[in-house]
Amino acid sequence: MNRFSRISTIWRKEFADTLRDRRTLVAMVLVPMVLYPALMLGSLQAFELQVSKLKQQEYSIAVASDEVRHWLQTRILDPDLARFAAAAGLPAEELPAAVEAAEKEADAQSGDSGRGRLETEEAAVHRRPPPYRLEVVSDVRLAVATGLTNVGLLVSGDLLPTPDSSGACQITLVMDKAEIRSQFAASALEGVFKRLSERVVARRLQDLHLTRDYIEPYQITQLSVATPEKLGGSIIGQVVALILVVMTITGAIYPAIDLTAGERERGTLETLMAAPVPKVDLIAGKFVVVASIGMLSAVLNLLSIGGTVYLGGLGDVLTKEGGITIPLRTLPLVLVTLIPLAVMFSAVLLAVCSFARSFKEAQNYVMPVMVVALIPAVVGLLPGTELEGPLLIMPVTNIVILTRELFMGEINRAGVLWVTLSTCIYALAAVGVAAKLFGQEAVLFADSASIRTLLKRKFFKPSNWPSAAQALLLMAVVYLLNFFIQQSLFRAGLAPGSPEHLAGFALTLVLLLAALPMGVALYTRVRISTTFSLSPPRWRGLAAGLCIGLSSWVLALVWMSLQERILPLPPDFKEAVAPYEQMLQRLSVPTVLFFFAILPAFCEEMFFRGYALSGLRNVMGKTGAVLLVAFAFGMTHMSIQRLPLTAALGCLLGLLVIRWGSIWPAVLAHVLHNSIILLITREEGLLPLLKRAGFVDPVTEDVFPPLPWLIGAAVLLLIGLALCVKRSRPVGQFADGFGQSGGDLLGVARQQRPAVKD
Repeated sequence: MNRFSRISTIWRKEFADTLRDRRTLVAMVLVPMVLYPALMLGSLQAFELQVSKLKQQEYSIAVASDEVRHWLQTRILDPDLARFAAAAGLPAEELPAAVEAAEKEADAQSGDSGRGRLETEEAAVHRRPPPYRLEVVSDVRLAVATGLTNVGLLVSGDLLPTPDSSGACQITLVMDKAEIRSQFAASALEGVFKRLSERVVARRLQDLHLTRDYIEPYQITQLSVATPEKLGGSIIGQVVALILVVMTITGAIYPAIDLTAGERERGTLETLMAAPVPKVDLIAGKFVVVASIGMLSAVLNLLSIGGTVYLGGLGDVLTKEGGITIPLRTLPLVLVTLIPLAVMFSAVLLAVCSFARSFKEAQNYVMPVMVVALIPAVVGLLPGTELEGPLLIMPVTNIVILTRELFMGEINRAGVLWVTLSTCIYALAAVGVAAKLFGQEAVLFADSASIRTLLKRKFFKPSNWPSAAQALLLMAVVYLLNFFIQQSLFRAGLAPGSPEHLAGFALTLVLLLAALPMGVALYTRVRISTTFSLSPPRWRGLAAGLCIGLSSWVLALVWMSLQERILPLPPDFKEAVAPYEQMLQRLSVPTVLFFFAILPAFCEEMFFRGYALSGLRNVMGKTGAVLLVAFAFGMTHMSIQRLPLTAALGCLLGLLVIRWGSIWPAVLAHVLHNSIILLITREEGLLPLLKRAGFVDPVTEDVFPPLPWLIGAAVLLLIGLALCVKRSRPVGQFADGFGQSGGDLLGVARQQRPAVKD
């Protein structure tokens, strides 16, 4: 039985057992079926009922004297109510129902979709006169503060104004913003005075034979261009995006607990570990089960949303005439973004629950995970948050923002790609950690003392290379830290090319890509020379690196020229990189070569083709490791437009290290590539040579290599590749243990020697 068959057998068995668990079925099926109709339909109807009650409630107004009370009742409130009744042709006591019916008709005819149901409570009562009860108190402010009355009214001046007076009066409404009824009463009373003010102004203008345009020279109206789909998506996305993330994680909780702590509680986990099945296959089967349940939960949640919107009549609930729609065409894209999230949290939950000794203890461990997931999810719901900057790769936050934008019909292809790829990187790191932890003795026989041994240096076994889990985890950490540090340097306002900017750039490279992996390797007792492939290079390896470095820049120019014609760079991107291009022209050649060619090449090779490649190769094989590391290498450069080019260069550099067992040929090729790319744009560099060779079009100033140069570069690249392919014997650490120094072989022999008991 091959590996795939073993994993498939484990998956089918565990998946069938999981579906028989009623707790999983409740969390995965019953909750989505009940949650969304109750949330979307029930909560909106309850909200409407409460608002209707508040509109019909009688509110109290506190005034300071009987004179003010009589003025407010006879001169302000009663005439306002009478005008509403006269306009409706009804007695005053029948006015509330008539006003409500008129509002419904106005909402149905309004272009502002959803206004009747979604406007704020203050705006809803601002345009209609609610029932009022006037009270005379000695201290208006105290009466409102203590809750004896809903709103207070203070009039500045000795004379009480009338609709026929020609002066002005300052009226102060005393309210308690912490009380919704006080806000309702104040808003409605303010509407009464505004209507009165408009009538007074109209009468005064008529007396002066002036039109309204005299005092309002600019007539401002708001015209919403939001489509019904976008409006509906903005409404539903505010809440559903968060719920989708939470429910996707919740669906994977019980399977993760049952397959780890549940096995231990039933006493079957140790038996599974002793079975003649590789631990990798066992954890892979269990992980696929948890991830499948999580993704199935996401699908059911999306189906429940669609059913609630179209079958439950959500549009009719949100608007009187069903003026908004929810775009179902975005649901598949939402599902695509939720899949890597489900994979990531499935691995996290599987790793966390592995430490629990009982089902109850596992539930306690899961709560912090949910809190950690909710914090960035809530950040994504904050008003004004957009899918840009650090939020583009912030775990969970980027999923929430992207889901909200997808519901609004805004399909940002670059954003979808960034979010999906970054979440996939985090998911791979989580899977690697889960595979590393699952089955270890400190986890298998978990207690507070054994768990601490996972992080103690003396309990790390000496090894020649880091594990795949360590490599994946460090790649995710470096990717995240690099993004935030680069954004911090950009937002710090440092002038490009200034000493502070160069120092920050160099320090970031050295600390993240060289010092951090070196420190992790030392702490985890991993052999430095084999991990970073520091063995001396052979001359053929250097020759291969020389050929690739001297030819790759020509092919890079071809790619960039073709890309500019087929898929041109956005103007914003060109504008953003313009200051850095000017910086490269302003700095001296030695400074440019050191900071942007030599130092990046060495640090990037130390991390990517050193630590990461050596950790992944033993698990993923040569091809898989080279491709994954090359992809991560391209992603770290933070440019989707340059991702294919940098990833292709990463593949060539990975091939050099795999073939020759040393990073020095790759460092040489990387330095040459960077240096030539930088020098071909400078007059004191290689630009005059390129002009004489015909690289630069004199009319358009486009750079494209002539055919002889292109053929020569292709031949030189093929020679470098031929040197990597053709070999007579294995070389270096990647040649199945051969080609190592005597000291390295002695170290390996000591590691493999069985321990002798005293």
